[in-house]
Amino acid sequence: MRPKLRALEKNILKYRALQMVLLLHQVESLKSFVIGSIQSSDSLPTRQRKPRLPPGTKNIAKKAWRILVEEGVITQEESSDIQGIIDIRNQIGHSIHDLVNDISAPWYKRSADPVYDYFALERFEAYREKISEEMGKKFVLLIGFRELSFDEAEKTYKEELTRLHKRISRQYADRKRELA
Repeated sequence: MRPKLRALEKNILKYRALQMVLLLHQVESLKSFVIGSIQSSDSLPTRQRKPRLPPGTKNIAKKAWRILVEEGVITQEESSDIQGIIDIRNQIGHSIHDLVNDISAPWYKRSADPVYDYFALERFEAYREKISEEMGKKFVLLIGFRELSFDEAEKTYKEELTRLHKRISRQYADRKRELA
């Protein structure tokens, strides 16, 4: 019989789960915003060249990030980091167990398993803000209902993340004292 998780580990799992939910939403939201804004801008009658992201474009998100770099909205380094965070989003969708097994099943952890990136959400939120601001200078901005429909859930999740962070910090300090 395996030992049950202690309170600290349970709270860490909850924290990660909330971060993952927010990251899933924010990645899809930003991709839709960027692609839609580029397509809307390219469809303006004043625009004299062909659309850069026509319907049916393969690897449309990667091409959209490349356009943002070309337009000076983000740097190549920022684009690479954003794409790395999108890879985390894909990992959440396809193999979430790899992002939690260091806590929930440490005996199963392999050296090749990824280390959970607690700061990916924070970095992505900063990119999201920067991209929105910078695109406003060069593009028509597409506004969707996705953000509005998720707004209250996002606020609730962030409040809970703040509470969990405090609780985890306290429990971690207690654990350190126990082990000392």
